[in-house]
Amino acid sequence: MIVATMTEPQIQTFKIILLGDSGVGKTTLLHRYIEDSFLPATGVTVGAELKIRNVEIEPGVQVKLRIWDTCGLESKIITVYFCGTDGFLLVFDVTDHRSFENIKHQWFPLVPESSPCVLVGLKSDHKDRCVSREEAEELAKELGVSYVEASSVTGHNVKEAFETLVRRNQDLCLL
Repeated sequence: MIVATMTEPQIQTFKIILLGDSGVGKTTLLHRYIEDSFLPATGVTVGAELKIRNVEIEPGVQVKLRIWDTCGLESKIITVYFCGTDGFLLVFDVTDHRSFENIKHQWFPLVPESSPCVLVGLKSDHKDRCVSREEAEELAKELGVSYVEASSVTGHNVKEAFETLVRRNQDLCLL
């Protein structure tokens, strides 16, 4: 008797950390990605929060995303979560220039060298922006990272921000 066995697809685990100032929208970005809905009011994240989502990045290739939403406060507290991190989303608010400046001076310096990163400009649906797309793209180029503008309100480019990071990590693993 011949018994047919089906092999289950291998699932790779991918750890992502969201970094950026408190109040830029990291929690709403994560909620939109996991639940596909807008969370209009959130409290301040204390410490860090973990969310998990399985995604198929291409046919037959499954990835389990373990996404950490950091508090956006003291950087020394946050670095304890960095062990084993596969990529970072550097998040700023396009209506808050200081949060943009802090990416370069506060958050990016915390990222281990050669770690995949994506710069995410949130609240792209707002008309009162003070960080232009060109300015953000210039910073992304300077840091050697990809740039995605997204909106947790509309859902525009939320999935793309996470998938860009996963693909960037996959590309580095193939080198």
